[in-house]
Amino acid sequence: MRRLTALLIVIALPTVAAPQGGVRGAIVGTVVSDDGRPVSGARIVATRVDDRSVTEGSTDATGTFRLGEVAIGLYALTVRQLGFRPAELANVRVATGDTVRVRVTLTSAPRQLSTVVVVRSPTELDALSPESPRRIDRESALPLPTARDASSLIALVPGAKDGNLWGGAGAVTNDFKVDGVSMNHPGVGGDVLRLSRDWVDAVEIRGLGAGAEFGNFQGGMVNAITRTGTNARSVAARTYFEAARLTATNLELDEQGSELVGRAEVSGEAAGAIRPDRLFYFIGGQAVDRAFRSPDLASPAARDFLDARETRRDLRGFGKLTWLRAAGERADLILGASSARVEHAGLNGLDEVAALQSARASTLWYEASWRRALSSRASLEWRLAGYDAQESQRGTSGAGVPGVRALRLGDVPRYQNAEFDVSNAPASHSLIVVGRQSRRMLGADHQFAGGLELSLGSWRDRRTRNGGLTWRPYVNDTTRFSGTDASTWTTVGSDWGGELRLSSRTENAATFLQDEVTIAGRVTLSPGVRVSRWSGSLTPCADSPSGERCGTRFAAVSAVGVDPRVGVAWDVTGRNTLALKAHWGRYHQGMYSLFFDRAAGADAYTNRRFYYSAPPITRSRTTFTEAERDRSSPPMAFSPFWDETILDESGVVRGYRQPYVDQTVLSVEKALGPHWKVELVGIARRNGDIVGLVDRSLATNYTALRDIKVDHRLAFGVVLDANGRPLVLDRLYVSNRDLIDAISVMNANLLPGQAPRTFAGYGPADIVALTFDPRLELSPIDAAHRSYRQLTTTVTAYFPRWRAEGSLTAAQLVGNVAGVTGHGVVGSEFTAGPFVRPNEALNSDGPLPDATEFEAKLWLTARLPFGLQGGILFTHILGERITPSFIIEGRYTFTDSAFTRAPTELIRHVIGQQVFVEPRGSRHYSSRSVLDLHLERALPLRSSSHVVLSADLFNALGSRALVRVKTDIDDQAASESRSQLGAPRQRLAPRSLRLGIRIE
Repeated sequence: MRRLTALLIVIALPTVAAPQGGVRGAIVGTVVSDDGRPVSGARIVATRVDDRSVTEGSTDATGTFRLGEVAIGLYALTVRQLGFRPAELANVRVATGDTVRVRVTLTSAPRQLSTVVVVRSPTELDALSPESPRRIDRESALPLPTARDASSLIALVPGAKDGNLWGGAGAVTNDFKVDGVSMNHPGVGGDVLRLSRDWVDAVEIRGLGAGAEFGNFQGGMVNAITRTGTNARSVAARTYFEAARLTATNLELDEQGSELVGRAEVSGEAAGAIRPDRLFYFIGGQAVDRAFRSPDLASPAARDFLDARETRRDLRGFGKLTWLRAAGERADLILGASSARVEHAGLNGLDEVAALQSARASTLWYEASWRRALSSRASLEWRLAGYDAQESQRGTSGAGVPGVRALRLGDVPRYQNAEFDVSNAPASHSLIVVGRQSRRMLGADHQFAGGLELSLGSWRDRRTRNGGLTWRPYVNDTTRFSGTDASTWTTVGSDWGGELRLSSRTENAATFLQDEVTIAGRVTLSPGVRVSRWSGSLTPCADSPSGERCGTRFAAVSAVGVDPRVGVAWDVTGRNTLALKAHWGRYHQGMYSLFFDRAAGADAYTNRRFYYSAPPITRSRTTFTEAERDRSSPPMAFSPFWDETILDESGVVRGYRQPYVDQTVLSVEKALGPHWKVELVGIARRNGDIVGLVDRSLATNYTALRDIKVDHRLAFGVVLDANGRPLVLDRLYVSNRDLIDAISVMNANLLPGQAPRTFAGYGPADIVALTFDPRLELSPIDAAHRSYRQLTTTVTAYFPRWRAEGSLTAAQLVGNVAGVTGHGVVGSEFTAGPFVRPNEALNSDGPLPDATEFEAKLWLTARLPFGLQGGILFTHILGERITPSFIIEGRYTFTDSAFTRAPTELIRHVIGQQVFVEPRGSRHYSSRSVLDLHLERALPLRSSSHVVLSADLFNALGSRALVRVKTDIDDQAASESRSQLGAPRQRLAPRSLRLGIRIE
């Protein structure tokens, strides 16, 4: 064994630890002016960080240069030429036999230093970095048929879908940044700004092997790098147009849902210098109008699309100043604003137009940054950014008018007004300070980065029931009914409560230190550590006769976490043609209010009540206060019994820790000549410290009843399961208190000598020992788990006339928590969760949404004959999982296997709980293929301007695949297909043509 070990060491030493003086590489590149023309005679100087090696050269008539026989190591590259600002690039790595390719853009100027612009070939390996970032630059994305906002470029990442990156539960798990500063929603996470694609130079997406500088995510980091003006003045104007006549439809006229039917955009920007060589500007603006249509499902006549449309108008503005005060020093100031207006929000073809909402939103944001190069090997920068926003969704009939929602089998349309008004106000302000230094120590090249990051956020969210109640008239097909004519109503129920008053503040603070150690020019180690502190506070608020009254803000949660990161990259051949990489790291999620909004004392949520009957009313706009409801007496009385859905669960905070994900990444990258690259990446992620509400006495508070049949209480008919058979729940959990009450009611009027009555095997003798004592806590949940696996193969090709990337991704996401926390049974519903609501834990373990089992993705751009340029984006997806579910409501009856019907008291504490009636992920959507095409032609106008005509054809194959269906089992009507399980709720956007004109 010793001999074998010695032999391996002898073999490995020449390749891993070869002396630097005996191996060489090269730096080649192109130098162009800011108008794209080659710069000849530019002087190139490459200085190694230890100052022991200096290599010089110059560009030829084509602007190209080559520095050959360069000793391996880390270099600072300087480019100078008369009439241009000098450019510097630090941290250029040269490996054994490696040829590093760069592209440098010089700005016309006689004096000042600029920032170098470097474009690496997409097929070139970074064999000495364990990270695998994605960078999608503006020029590469222009010929692709994508949406017009920067965050849409996430879809180009292999395996990404709807903002989900590498198994993250939606956009909430991503850290969205602008020029390196976080701009997340402090309440529910996600991208707030949604910048225009025209305002960014590139979008960087990190997460695989990301170092300690990056944190506050469990999905990935998405950074939009904004554009900057230059000495060369430029103006651009654009218009894009999609019309109904250019758009097909994927909606059937008896399907519920909506689809885009028209889009019009006008946008433009101007860039240049206020003071040449010193002060630059970039200004952009965008106005977008969109329209959505829905089938008319309420009309008994031959159905067509509704005349009313959901209309959305977005206005955005952006301005940036860049100041080059001195050599190596740069300052930027950004101001931006946006406003949005939506009419008929929530149009679905079923609800009356008067029951829809009008939405308004406005955002004002800013960013200031400063960077200074302290030397060729060190720099310091700070960035400050933030935003304030206001959002509202109002019922079109006013806050004093109650909504009306029919109570019937099948469709449940809404009338007269929206049930709730919603208003909220997110705000966030962030600071980041980073220092960098490159130096040679102990025979190795080091790149140090260290700094601190701080984000302060606030979130105010209000949901108020219009009119104080929602009328629920009983409807059948044999009587005339009008949603706004109370004289057509017979029995009337009503909904109350279900409101929200949340006021929260969040803090994310971190300090980090990262080092990348390059040993012998072949191996890089990247140890790093990030130490973070998170906190959240709440202010309880409630309504009072004089308006909203808020109490004293209190600290709800706080936690400290340590994120160790370590990676290794090996340039196997020493020529930058084959790289092996491995990285392990812990990534804590940033703090949002959804993690702690159920801390005891917040009083954010109110329970919802349903009253089965109401006093006679003659006007649909009649309202009552809660006090009037409770003191009314016959015949002007509400029913003395009601169903209450518990929504106000909260718990004492104990042992709170911030959720995290542990990630292991293994990858192989191989360059096949100068134009091709192949990557194989394996990802393993496991979530930890999943936080949420947990009932510590859950096992002794509830009893599982077996084989419970479900029927309608208020209408004739049988509730069907997911396979069309009568619904029988294998298990139904009921609270012990309710079970005691139900058994007591069943045995209250027994005759002497009559045998005790039982339900599901439980009788008076069995309930004596039952207890009900909930002990709710907000803490990490031991039973919660979530894990993700992904394997991706990517092939990239880059040629002068065309570029392509194709990928195959297989993934698996399993667990019993779909969202970012333990709240809720699905990622978007933050209820108390399955660790407080036992029925929601049934069948909850299995394949989760937010991941596809298989994805094939290809995008290609090319220069075509006759001056045309085109692009295609093809995606094939299969394996998106769904699960049928049933919500326990008072309108159902529950019968045991002995055909004994339970009293209504049996389910009081579990009303509103959702039950998966099949194992999680038991069903999936059909596979789908989507092909989008882009074609454009540039026509010269003058020597310095041109017009570009473009056309984008989306969903060229005409796929009608479903992306959302009805998954809940409720009051299905046999005569209404759209009320059945699996009924379409949303299809892929139909085939549509977008025409555009750009003048640049």
